[in-house]
Amino acid sequence: MNGNLIPMRHAPRHLRTLACRKTRLRLNTLAVFLTLTLCAIHAIGGGTQYWQLQGQAAYLRGDPDGLSISREGRLMLAPALVPIFDTGQAFIWSSVADRKGNIYLGTGHEGKVFRVDPQGRGTLVLDTEELDVTALAVDEEGNVYVGTSPQGKVYRVTPQGSSSVFFDPEDTYIWSLALHRDTLFVGTGAKGRIYRVDRTGRGQVLVDTKETNIMALLVDPTGAVIAGTDPGGLILKLTPEGRAFALYDSPVREIHDLQLAPDGTIYALGLSERETRSSPAPSSSPSPPPVTAVSSTGSVTVTITSFDLTPSAAPIEPEAQNANAVLYRLRPSGEVEALWNAPSFSAFCMILDDSGNALVGTNDKGRIYAVDPRGNATLLVQTSEAQISRFVRSDTGLFVATSNLGKLFRLGPEWATRGVYESPVFDARFIAQWGTITWQSQVGHVEIQTRTGNTETPDETWSEWSPPIPNGGKVLSPPARFIQFRLTLTTDRAMSGTPRPNARPQIEGVRIAYLPQNVKPVISSLEILPSGVALQEVPQQPVDPGILSSGLDPAIFGVSANVPPRRVYQRGARSFQWTANDPNGDQLVYSLFYRAVTEGQWRALVRDLTQTFYTLDTETLPDGWYVFRLVASDLPSNAPERALEAERLTEPILIDNTPPAIRATAPRLAGRRAEVTFAATDATSNIARAEVSLDGGRWQQLLPDDGIADSLEETFTVRAEFQTPGEHAITVRVFDLQGNVGSHKVTLLIP
Repeated sequence: MNGNLIPMRHAPRHLRTLACRKTRLRLNTLAVFLTLTLCAIHAIGGGTQYWQLQGQAAYLRGDPDGLSISREGRLMLAPALVPIFDTGQAFIWSSVADRKGNIYLGTGHEGKVFRVDPQGRGTLVLDTEELDVTALAVDEEGNVYVGTSPQGKVYRVTPQGSSSVFFDPEDTYIWSLALHRDTLFVGTGAKGRIYRVDRTGRGQVLVDTKETNIMALLVDPTGAVIAGTDPGGLILKLTPEGRAFALYDSPVREIHDLQLAPDGTIYALGLSERETRSSPAPSSSPSPPPVTAVSSTGSVTVTITSFDLTPSAAPIEPEAQNANAVLYRLRPSGEVEALWNAPSFSAFCMILDDSGNALVGTNDKGRIYAVDPRGNATLLVQTSEAQISRFVRSDTGLFVATSNLGKLFRLGPEWATRGVYESPVFDARFIAQWGTITWQSQVGHVEIQTRTGNTETPDETWSEWSPPIPNGGKVLSPPARFIQFRLTLTTDRAMSGTPRPNARPQIEGVRIAYLPQNVKPVISSLEILPSGVALQEVPQQPVDPGILSSGLDPAIFGVSANVPPRRVYQRGARSFQWTANDPNGDQLVYSLFYRAVTEGQWRALVRDLTQTFYTLDTETLPDGWYVFRLVASDLPSNAPERALEAERLTEPILIDNTPPAIRATAPRLAGRRAEVTFAATDATSNIARAEVSLDGGRWQQLLPDDGIADSLEETFTVRAEFQTPGEHAITVRVFDLQGNVGSHKVTLLIP
């Protein structure tokens, strides 16, 4: 093994993830494109429509800067995120604070340790020969213990700045360190051992877990060691005698971080590549959450929906199998619950705040979520860096360490004085006229601007950001297919300084009205069924008149309008069946017109049908060739001046309800043999076939004299031999192409 490289096959997930990300950054190929295509499906359109972001998941599609997003979708000024120190390194793997307020940062991939004093001044205190500093701990005397990888050494840095190797086990990685009085506990990989090291540096194996990596360690007030493992995802409790007890065997691959609450509750952050013991790993690129649209009274409200970041406590196995990161809570009673999970991104660190919330740092645009005891998550703040690596608390406050790039920030306690939110791009699907923009529950000062364009991604072809628009004001951007808004939230002048808790600036319920270009309906198909096939409407659940008057799609209430009709036989029936849709989602009505092929004027057959079929009783029309015209109109959903129509013509259709006429010659007798010729004629349709019956017997096919029935006139000759003398009957029936049938009977006497 090369001493300067960490074999990725043994490394825990956070190292593999960041190593791959660093490679992509170096190649300049890291690009994320998220397309939001929202359509008013299952809704009756035509009038004013609305785009409204509802709920946290919808707002998370945009980019907040200095803003928190509650589960309900409320935008609030976030805790101030103040840059403190830039390490100049790609990653910060570990952090710890001493009693004087100094913060130590362990970095990669150059294996350096920096000390940041309470004034924010940073100093390099140790430059190891290792690749990464993956664990830090500090004792009461100010000695800093530095765990490194991949050589697996522990260094000690004294308050005076001298350093030396303190403990050098056989293991490859030092993943975690924890101090209790004069004892240092060391969690290692790739052998999964926990060492107990005294203050002189002499160590012994406390327990060999048979796991690969010990990713997290903490010591409770009784001196018991709590450990998180990889790849078994175990949470272990070790007695001072080295006896291990599994508190929980989680379904995830790795327990990456541990925190202990004052009441003894353990919070554990589990990571999974969906490589649980019960399911294989899927693709590393999760699918975008679904997008739906719902209708509001009198118009259409298009709403972004997405995955729920804040599920209530639920059975653990299903939650973990569909998540990349899971936050577990283990109560002193032994009860375990999955408090929160992240289905499409990962989380690598956490800390408990003074209110009992768990702050979780993620690789989702460097976002920090605050998970309350009920499992409700608020996006607390989004940083400028790619990933939150560690939290560290000192006497001067709460600090956040990031990776890509490795920087240190102070989080709060004051609110930011200004926050900006840039929405996702909304697709109206057609060129739209923009109406008013409104919002609710405003506290503080709000400015909203918009810009529009006709490309999915904003570029130089889009309009400039508009001037600020007041609540209820008209959008000033030009008509276009796509729109985006930018919201700026600031404190009022009277709220300068640290805002009162009940006066935290916030806003929710941003909504933009628009009127999309009306597009004419589309008739996809028009089918004419064979003659004699009639269509009957199948009885359905009656629609509540209140639903119809509301403008809502009955399908929302489970009432289906697409039940196919029943087919029955009806003499002379010709049925039309079609499919049509409206790109705007408008309600359609249909009209059917006809004309003879020799005429130029259309005549109305039926108007304003709502069903997509019609049966014509052709006996009401003279025989002949006709053309039919189907017209689909979106008038029910549009003002007359905006309504549009589409039409489709049939091929010429023959209507013929007159049966063939049949004449017969006088019988020609020769003993008991008889011969009769029948002449059949039809004014409109070709003769199709004929049948003959002797003395009321079985019908038999009768061929025409020329061998093929293919014209308006055909002759058929019947030759029969009768076995007995007396009166006999020859009956012939003739069919035309439209199914009309004529018959003729000849009676003869055999001597």
